[in-house]
Amino acid sequence: MSAKITVILGILILASAAGNVYLYQKTTSLENTISQLQATNEELKDDLANAQNNNNQSSSSIGSSSTITGNLPSFSGSLQQGNNKLANMTSQSITAVAVKAVPVSDGFFQTVRYQGTVMDITVDIRDGRGLVLVNTEIPTGVDFQTSARTAVKVAQSMTGADLSRKDVIFSIKAKGENSTASDLQAVDGPSAGAAMTVLLAAELGNNAELKQDVLMTGTINPDGTVGLVGGVPEKAVAAGQYGAKIFLVPSGQAVYNEQTCEKRQEGPFIYQTCRTEQKSLSEYTEKNYGMKVIEVKNIKDALAYFQSWINLPNTIKLRL
Repeated sequence: MSAKITVILGILILASAAGNVYLYQKTTSLENTISQLQATNEELKDDLANAQNNNNQSSSSIGSSSTITGNLPSFSGSLQQGNNKLANMTSQSITAVAVKAVPVSDGFFQTVRYQGTVMDITVDIRDGRGLVLVNTEIPTGVDFQTSARTAVKVAQSMTGADLSRKDVIFSIKAKGENSTASDLQAVDGPSAGAAMTVLLAAELGNNAELKQDVLMTGTINPDGTVGLVGGVPEKAVAAGQYGAKIFLVPSGQAVYNEQTCEKRQEGPFIYQTCRTEQKSLSEYTEKNYGMKVIEVKNIKDALAYFQSWINLPNTIKLRL
């Protein structure tokens, strides 16, 4: 009996030792990969800083676009003029809306309420190795990075662009009068994915000027559809206070729930009955901020609202 126990213990010890060796090798490999990525990130940040300095010196030729007349070029037609457009190019900006968690204390209990916040997003396309990076004022989670990767895949699929030898760097910063850099740590990063995609698709396509009074929230799905998000009413309020004229939201989310309560007294007892009614979010924002809330199903639909030629005659068709 003791011999069997000894054998079993020996097997367990050998298995444990083998597992420790494997974990050590994997840890070492991950540490090397992280070191390489950190070094690459620092190099790209230096390159980005230099590019931004050059951009300040020649801002009139970067991120601008001429007025569109006649037939609108298709995305593929613009790209066939050559990939030289994609080299070391800094785009115009787009504004996305997210929510942040704000702690609220009554002196004893602490709860959380959600508040909308706006973000400014730009994208740089540079000669490189096909990397997708997110540059923020302070460290953030992986949600921004995941959204950025999906945004690049969808934008490439829409436009036919080849970014395998380009580095795409999204720069995100908090925006608005009461915003702080720390806001980015609290926001739901995925809700900026659709705006990232619109920005990159416009940059890779005809580069028409994006409207600055159009704001957006929504995740990005691999098939180009705009995914659902939380906190849409709070985001709509933030967009309205910011001064937006149009706020784009995922399909089915241009509504909010309004609760009304009635009280009645029966003898010494007071009874309260509450009911929730779904109402149009656009009616509320139009009344209070003069801003329309519009649902969009996919990036193509959203891009049309951001492009300056949305107001051109209906005879001019969008070709994507």
